[in-house]
Amino acid sequence: MRVAIVHCIRPGEKPNLNELRELCVTAGYEVVYELAQRRYPHPKYNIGPGKLAELKDVVKRLNVEKVIFENDVKTVQEYNLAKALGVPVMSRTQLILEIFSLHASSKEAKLQIKLAELKYELSRAREKVRLAKMGEQPGFHGLGAYEADVYYNEINKRIHTLTKKLASIKKRRELFRLRREKYGIPTISLVGYTNAGKSTLFNALTSENVPVDNRLFTTLSTTIRLVKIRGKSAFLSDTVGFIKNLPSMLIDAFHSTLSEILFSDLILLVADFSEPIEVIKEKLTYSLETLGLIGAHSIPMLVILNKIDLVGDAEKKVEKLGLALPYVMISALYRTNIDLLEQNIASMMGNYVIATAKLDGSDESSVKVLSEICEKSNVLELKYEGGLIELKVETPNYLAEKLKRLSLVKSFRIEGG
Repeated sequence: MRVAIVHCIRPGEKPNLNELRELCVTAGYEVVYELAQRRYPHPKYNIGPGKLAELKDVVKRLNVEKVIFENDVKTVQEYNLAKALGVPVMSRTQLILEIFSLHASSKEAKLQIKLAELKYELSRAREKVRLAKMGEQPGFHGLGAYEADVYYNEINKRIHTLTKKLASIKKRRELFRLRREKYGIPTISLVGYTNAGKSTLFNALTSENVPVDNRLFTTLSTTIRLVKIRGKSAFLSDTVGFIKNLPSMLIDAFHSTLSEILFSDLILLVADFSEPIEVIKEKLTYSLETLGLIGAHSIPMLVILNKIDLVGDAEKKVEKLGLALPYVMISALYRTNIDLLEQNIASMMGNYVIATAKLDGSDESSVKVLSEICEKSNVLELKYEGGLIELKVETPNYLAEKLKRLSLVKSFRIEGG
């Protein structure tokens, strides 16, 4: 579908047509015209009458089938624009909802997106019905037969039903999380601006093959895998990407997905290092703000500057970036500096202690625990002598406790964590 994109830029605001263009491509649209205007929004059309005349000519001349605004266009403005242009008009919020709907694969993601769509529609329902009764316009078809309250109440009912379904899924998610916590193994969350390369890094660290794409929002559901980082076991999760001006109803709808981050022992904040310095700074700021919104700002964090293979003088660039947080420069695609990254992750990973113990090699329980320890810990020393097993391991707290119970008298020792 051929579209024109528009941004009415308020004084002091930065243009954002580049990101809007990327969003359009992700949704499968062909952008054939771009229009920007610096002014306060016009009450009737958002853009001024002169720019509206220009846009009207473009729609006719370039066979534009839809017009997409970077701004959140009011319902009455959307109606007036559709009437003047003769094609549907949508805002960035509606476009993001459409993209999420296209990319959702899990049942939970689909329900969350439908809930966000309904909440957005609820805020506009009464006005949409009122305007539809004045005469149908693109995007307002079929609403003329409704009474505003009937339409509003119908949406409210559907929101209530979806909320109950999501609450049930959330309970199951909580059970899985509590089961993971029971093992005492740390959780690491991959977060960052959309299209920074989180899923590529997830594949590099897990030897998995989750979908990777240059388009925005390839990942919408949290994927969790058990990995070993320098001999230490951890749960690694790949989360939905952040984006500038993420609609508030999407943050609410995805809170259960994003809340996984809250239970992390370490956050890996991934950034696209190949972008201009000002863009990197801006995207890191938005990512940190989003983490703050969900209450995850106090969790230990490591910045991953990805796509170093596309950067000339990386050291000079990172110096100009002036990061206050610890960082590692990598290429997830070509596995450059992945060893260095794993070294940093292992040193920042919590819930591990170094334990020395001596076990009875003929005891079945000891052999069983030893097997579990070798699977989930970093074994530093292991030797068999005179029917005894002597070992030194870097292990989760819960396994250290098991080891303590099975160790021979006075043989167990904690050296540090």
